Order: sequence, then C-alpha cells, then structure tokens
Amino acid sequence: MHQLAISKRVRTPTGVNLYKKIYEKTDDKLKDFIKQTSMETYQQEAKPLQVKTVFNLARGRNTFLLAGTGFGKSRISELYFKMIPKMKRAVVLVLNPLDSLGDNQVLEKERAGFTAINLTQMNFNKETAEAISNGDYSFIYLSPEIFLNSKSFDEVYFSPRFQNRLALIVIDEAHMVYIWGLVESSTSKTITSVHLRIEDYALFRPCYGKLGPHLLFRNNKPILLLSATCRPVAVEGIMKSLKLNEDTLDIMRGELTRPEIRIIRVNMDHSLASTLDLVKLFPSSKDVCDSDLVPSLIYSSSRNRTLTAMDVIDLARETPGAAFDPPSTCVRRFHSCTGEQDKVDCVEDFAAGNFPLISCTMALGLGQNWKRVRMVVHMGRGDPASICQMIGRCGRDGRPGLAIMLVEKVRRNGKNSVDQFPLGASTGCQSDPDCMDALAITPVCLRIAFSIDNLLGYIPVSLDDPAYIRERARKVEAGMSPCACSNCAIPEAATLLDNLVFANKENFDQIITDQFLTSETRDIGHKYPSKQTSLRKRKIPDVDRPEFDSFKCQLISDSHNDYISRFGPGVFLPGDVFGDEEAEAIVCYLHHINTVNDLRGIIGGECYDGQLEWLLGQISAFKSTVGDKRCLAPQKKPRPALGIGHPSSGSEVPLASGSVTRGPTPGTNNARPPTKKRLASEASRRKSLEKKAQNELWLISEQKRKEQIAQILREGLEQAKRDKRDHESQGGGGAI
Repeated sequence: MHQLAISKRVRTPTGVNLYKKIYEKTDDKLKDFIKQTSMETYQQEAKPLQVKTVFNLARGRNTFLLAGTGFGKSRISELYFKMIPKMKRAVVLVLNPLDSLGDNQVLEKERAGFTAINLTQMNFNKETAEAISNGDYSFIYLSPEIFLNSKSFDEVYFSPRFQNRLALIVIDEAHMVYIWGLVESSTSKTITSVHLRIEDYALFRPCYGKLGPHLLFRNNKPILLLSATCRPVAVEGIMKSLKLNEDTLDIMRGELTRPEIRIIRVNMDHSLASTLDLVKLFPSSKDVCDSDLVPSLIYSSSRNRTLTAMDVIDLARETPGAAFDPPSTCVRRFHSCTGEQDKVDCVEDFAAGNFPLISCTMALGLGQNWKRVRMVVHMGRGDPASICQMIGRCGRDGRPGLAIMLVEKVRRNGKNSVDQFPLGASTGCQSDPDCMDALAITPVCLRIAFSIDNLLGYIPVSLDDPAYIRERARKVEAGMSPCACSNCAIPEAATLLDNLVFANKENFDQIITDQFLTSETRDIGHKYPSKQTSLRKRKIPDVDRPEFDSFKCQLISDSHNDYISRFGPGVFLPGDVFGDEEAEAIVCYLHHINTVNDLRGIIGGECYDGQLEWLLGQISAFKSTVGDKRCLAPQKKPRPALGIGHPSSGSEVPLASGSVTRGPTPGTNNARPPTKKRLASEASRRKSLEKKAQNELWLISEQKRKEQIAQILREGLEQAKRDKRDHESQGGGGAI
C-alpha cells in the first residue's frame, strides 16, 4: 500500500522509544542506518523490502509483510530491536501457531545473541512470569491460547511494568488467523473443507479469531504480520478480525516466487493410503548409505500415514523394519502427537545431521529454517497455500531444491480434468476444493500457478488466461531463470524422476540441473510388495452338500470333545472356541488348506496350543476319505456362444434349422432347475438343523458341566461334615 508520506510516531514519556538520534533522522538517513546495521550484524546487505518494513515499524506503522519462504522475515524484528536502547530492557512478543516453530526460532535468536523463551503450559510459572516482567527475555514466543486464556499471563501482559517494556507484537504465519480463526463463522466448514485433508493443520483454533480485542491493549506499539501465502480474501478476513483497516495497516508485497526450487508434479500409480509411490524416490541402502542420502522431508496428510511412509521407505531402501528402530539413522517421524522429548530429539538430531529423512505432517511445515533440507515430498492433493508452505522448507542454503508433489489421478467427487472448469475461471469462480483440484491437473507453469494463487486467489487452468500471461511476462522481464517444472520441461522431469534412485549428496545438484548422466539402469520392480492371492470361496455342489455337512457337524462335535478332554469344563464353553462359523469356513475353503498357516488364516488364529494341528489332522483324514478331486474348487465352464447348441445332460440335442429350443425336448430327462425360493428354503432348513444340532451339543455339554459342579459341591459338603464330626469327637475326648 503506497503512501505519500509516513509521519513520525509521537515519543511517549513512558514505555519503549527508539534512540533519540535515530528518531530524529530523516527518512533517507534512517533507511541508510538500517542498511548499515544489517551489514554490521549479518555481513549481508539488507533487501530493499526488509529496509522498507523496518523503516515502517520505526515510524510506528502497523505492517503486513507478504514475502516468499526464505525471504528473511525473522530478521526484521531483530533490526527493529537494535534501534531501542538496551537499558529499556524491551520485549518483542511473537505469536506463533506451533510450539515446534517457537522452539526453532528461540534457537535462532539465541545464536544471534538475543535472549528468548518459548512459553508453553509446561514452563510458564511464577518464576518465568517475574523474569518476563523484568525484561530478562528480549523475544517471547507463545501460542494464542496462552495469550488469551491464561490468567497468569494476563496479569503479566496488562501490568504497567510489561506494557512499558513492550516494543513490538509480531504475528508469525498470519494466514493462520484466517484459516483457524474464522471457525466461529457460519461458513467455517466450507472454508476449511480443504484444510481438513491435512490432519495437524486443520485443528480448529478459535483463539486466532479473538486476537483483535486483546491486541488493542499494546501501549500504542506497532504490529508486524508475517506470511508467505495469503490470498486477497484472507487478507481482508485478517484485517477485519484484528480490527485494522487500510488507514492503520500498510501492506508490503515482495516476490513470492522462489526460482531456486524446482517443482515436479507426479501422478500416483498406487493409492494414496499405500504411499507406494515413494519407492521410486529413494535409492537402495546397497547403493547409498544413510549418511549420504539427500536430506528430505516427506509430508503426509495424516499421522497414521507418516508411519506408512516410513514402512515404504524401508521397501525402497531394502531394509525391512529398520525405520521402526527408535534411534533410526535413516528416517524418523514428527507430528502433533509425538512426545515432547521425542520432538526435541528429532529436531536436534536432524539439524545436527544424524539422520537424513523426516516423515511428518504439517506440524513441521511452518517456519522451520533448516538449511540442510534439499528435497520436499508432498503426498496427495492439497491446498495450494499449504503446499507452498511445505515446499518452502527446501533450498535455503543457496543451492537448488526439489519439490515433488505426488497427486491422485482421480479424486472422488472432485474435478479431474481441465474440461470440468468453466472457461475464463478466475478469482471468485474457484472454491477451495476447486483450487486443490486445479493444482493437480493444470497444464500451466507450476511456479506461476502458485504466484497467481497468492496474488489473485485462484489456480489458472489455461495457457490463455490473461493473468497467467501477464505474470509470465513479468517474470521474464525480471530476469528470472527459465522454469524447469514438470509442465515446462516434461521430458527432463521424467528423466529426473528416473535418476532419483541414484541420488546422493554429491550428485544431487547434477540431478536437479539435468546434468547427471549414467549408463546404468536400476530395476525397482522387486521392491514393491507382491500382491496377495485372494482366497476364492468354493461353491459346494448340491450332490456333495450332505457329505460336507456331515463332516462339518462331526468336526464341531469332535472339536468340543477334544477341548473338554484337554481342559475340562470351565468358564469358556467349547462353542466359544470353535463353532459353526469356523467349521463353515473350513468347508468352504477346504481346497486352500494344505498347511497350518493356511488354516490359521482361514479361521483367524489358534485359541489353544495344538488346536490347528488337531484340526489339520481331521481335515487331512476327510480329504483322504472323499478324494482330493472332490475337495478342489470347481472350474468355471466356458460360456457357450450365442445361437449355438450345447450338450444337455451328457447327450447332444440337435437344433432344428431356423428354430431355437426354449424348453426341454420331449423324451429327454432334463429336470427343471430349482427356483431361488426353493434353494433359499433348503438353505434355511439346513441352517436350522445345524443350529439345532449345535444347541443339542451345547445342552449336553452344559448338563455335564452342571453335573460335575454338583458332584464337586456334594463332595465338598460331605468332606465338611466329616471334618466337623472329627473336630467334635476330638474336642469331646479332650473334655472327658
């Protein structure tokens, strides 16, 4: 937002003010001072937009900075803090959406020479509150829940001591105010429908929608909002929620495109739940050791799938079960339900280079500033703004990064082709689900698609889109390097994917820039799990049904007798261990049962030691009696061609020329097939007889159990009477 002039803020008699010399500088000299401070502190020249933002804060203006990931937004509050006298013991309050983000930024501030603390429910106590009031911490990171709902923090925040130390309030990842904070509105379900696909990202946080009234009490200090992905509709919602308008808020827009990140979109060959497409992205441990793997983050949409992804990575590495070792040197996982100490260990060990891969959710997708991440993989379709945040974790060390989006070919109830989008679709025409689907199928440059989504709030699906043409021309005019995404360089993208099975730290730059050459080919087909053959239920012919029913009843009866002979009557009845359901399964799948493991899979396991061996013996005896051929699954008869006669009852019946026989031929023994009603009646009658036989067996077993219990009670009563008589006789003898 452009202004003709920015007036100086009024110096207050109490509270934090800038150095008087800095305050009195002209606009040009103040900007030169900011550049000089940046060079002295970071040995790096400040970006023009960084200087402009710090200058705006120094003049007391509320500022909303929209810049791409890796821009250096965290340095702005540090440069502003250096313009305040140290004797004031000033405090910068930073509201962040995730505790892990606060921990990461605290480490950065401490390395830069500042004191900082990440306030959580666990470490906020009276001693911490007193230290905050005294200004012992220059930067305080906390969640909106503590900022709004903690009475202990309210006592600190609204106290004159703290208000006189407050220098700046920063809302990091400000787009979350829109995503989480609008949950109270009636349209919240439609707004967050896409974000619900990302488990640790879509938690409803109503506190984000209530920040406005609280922020009115800040002793007239400026607010700094930071975000890398914020659509126009989100900016409007944030301004309304925080009680800000165009007169009280300046919006600074930077370059949102990061040309050093190469974006590759891949249609998944397997289901999203299986995550088997990860197999093609990582080399075998026989070729590349763990320490040489490319440092990567693998984002899944749910906490359960992070574990599935680790299992698939084991398939790719040909190290089954290795990922489940707690101190794995290959891959570990991170999500919102990970233990607090495990989170700390995972972040510290990854930053130290102790392992190369993290399988995570969006809980690790905001603000992490790891320079060693070279590749980011996202599983499934998702909100473009969220994906932009995730892929922004890579390429922060000055070297190129790789972002791979594995998307489903078809989404149920979604739009799966460009033809389903109306011509000339623009902002307001695409809902959040439409934006998600458009990103998965659009033929335009993916780099430009993300830019237009941030600027205008929609994903173009046509190369003739006016906004797409303007943005492409602007990037060419700005001198950006040609895009090499999967839509702009289709053959090169396919070659890159094929070369990832060779990737390591040394050749990864060559692979990204299409300079890697090799004559070797590696077959990864054996890495995929073999498809399990499904067991086909055997349809027993009516002729053989009585014999198999007799075998089933005999098997149930003998099984019950075997159980009673082993354990006797007890709490569990024999029918609870082996009943009609298990016996019917054995009969229907008899042609599949050859080993104990086959039997275990059909009846669901073993209830006591020796049960499966005993059952297998009974089955083998039955097979030897009736013959193996009758226990085999019947082969399907080929369907006869239309208009050609077929044999009936073993004899061929010639058809008269030009006629089709509809009924049985006179003089033949063709019986009319039974109707469905008759078959159902017979099946019901069989089940009734089987149930009756089972009930009779149960009654017999129950009667035996009652008789045994009664016998035990009688014997116990008689023994008690004998003991009483003996005791009385011994007592009487003593008295005489």
